[in-house]
Amino acid sequence: MSNSGKSRNSNISLHQLFPQAVIAASDDILVTSCSRRIRSHCSGVNPGHHIFVTGTDASSDAVSAANKAIAKGATAILTNRLLPISAPQCIVEDVAAAHAKLCHAIRQNPSTKMLTIGVVGSHGKTTAALYVASMLKSVGGSVAYWTTLGATSHGKNETVKEETNPQNLTNWLARAAKNGCPAAVIEISDSMLQSKSSSALEFDVLVVPSLRENQRYDKATTRQLENATLACCQQLKSHGLVVFNADDARLNRWVERNQLPSIGYGLNADCIVRGRKIENTDEDPQLMVTAGRSLMPMQASENQHVSRHMLGAVAVGFAFGLELNEVIGGVERLKKIPGRMQSLPSQNGIRVTIDRADQADRLAVAMHSLQASGRPLTVVAEVPHTATPQQRAAYGRVLSRTAKRVILTQSRVSLNLGQKLAWEVVDGCDRPAEIEIIPNRQDAIELVINQAVAGDQIVLVGMGSESWTLPRKKVALRDDEAVRDSMSKLKPLPVSIPTSAAAIADLASVMRIYNG
Repeated sequence: MSNSGKSRNSNISLHQLFPQAVIAASDDILVTSCSRRIRSHCSGVNPGHHIFVTGTDASSDAVSAANKAIAKGATAILTNRLLPISAPQCIVEDVAAAHAKLCHAIRQNPSTKMLTIGVVGSHGKTTAALYVASMLKSVGGSVAYWTTLGATSHGKNETVKEETNPQNLTNWLARAAKNGCPAAVIEISDSMLQSKSSSALEFDVLVVPSLRENQRYDKATTRQLENATLACCQQLKSHGLVVFNADDARLNRWVERNQLPSIGYGLNADCIVRGRKIENTDEDPQLMVTAGRSLMPMQASENQHVSRHMLGAVAVGFAFGLELNEVIGGVERLKKIPGRMQSLPSQNGIRVTIDRADQADRLAVAMHSLQASGRPLTVVAEVPHTATPQQRAAYGRVLSRTAKRVILTQSRVSLNLGQKLAWEVVDGCDRPAEIEIIPNRQDAIELVINQAVAGDQIVLVGMGSESWTLPRKKVALRDDEAVRDSMSKLKPLPVSIPTSAAAIADLASVMRIYNG
């Protein structure tokens, strides 16, 4: 997607923007738009000063791509090496970072015009970002957010593609600033870190919910993630700070080691924003939140990890100097996040939870939290189709060690391939003979619900809020829809009423009766 036509921007001098760069075949290059895709170049009437970016994809033929771009109307090339072409070139050391900086400059640096909150780390970024957005929206009335679940700029919902490039991210942020949003919350995914799509943004606050080892095959190593997160910290504004989960021991040490300006939050650690559980029923969990010298109760989640994300949003509000009652009210407004430890209404004493948990470490975190209820766990798990055989085996180990019953489904791949992948999951199980394989996910969900008894806890993992297609019917369905459909077919359990005099007396002894 090109930046051209978005707004009438003044020319950007690459000599001024990249003073260390080498400019070939010209004293300076003036730019009004840029892109890295040939098909999106300006052409025809008044193309302006358009620069083509090459070198972000190591597998492409840079010379051929540059010549095609020039033929389509590009007036210059941004590259990381001198190319044998006639057009002016700006040669930089890191073309991906330069591309991001140029996109931001073309749109007049929107992150400097509003409160910009980034959320980065290994786990829990989406949930943390949405709680921060909910809090800010309640206080400020309008907030833009960008997450893997979706985005919005001033009330308009948008779909976020799996690959986020600097142009669509910057264009979205510029729209938010133009629409008058006072703040923007951005989930910085691992792919954004690797592609440096967000490397030009300036942040008022960086929220880091976790910094643990990550087992997804296409993720950076833990050390790479730490380095990338530290690079994000260098994008903080002069007054900026880090809001971090102090209960994460590795993250706590990392913040202290790098001497970052920071505010910690958590349930266990001694930190500035802390929540302590108030004794009450499990169905109505509450925390007494301490933020500096202020103290106030907050409706929490049954899941400790979700409660920590709520405290992270409180810590952001505290950092901005907002009133604690307003901050907590905004956090409490967000009742559920689709596909992220999402609890569905129980029926017949059966509790159902949906979580994305598509890799072993995410699954372990979710299962550890759910085990705290003491209820036996029945898990319907989608086979991780993009993982390696070793990672699928690790997924199986977590399943067999934490669940009473496990059913594997395969909704994303063909039957033959799905069976092969399922066996790789079974290979990692401690009790492989007890693992059930039911390829049709709807059938598996309906089966476990029909066979469940009061007190059972059903966990659906691997899909989250993503839709899957029913075999033969070619109809898209989500886990929550399949659960509601199966639950609607259940007959409600009969309610037993005490009839004997002794039973009625026992019942009356625990009831408060007003006699007038």
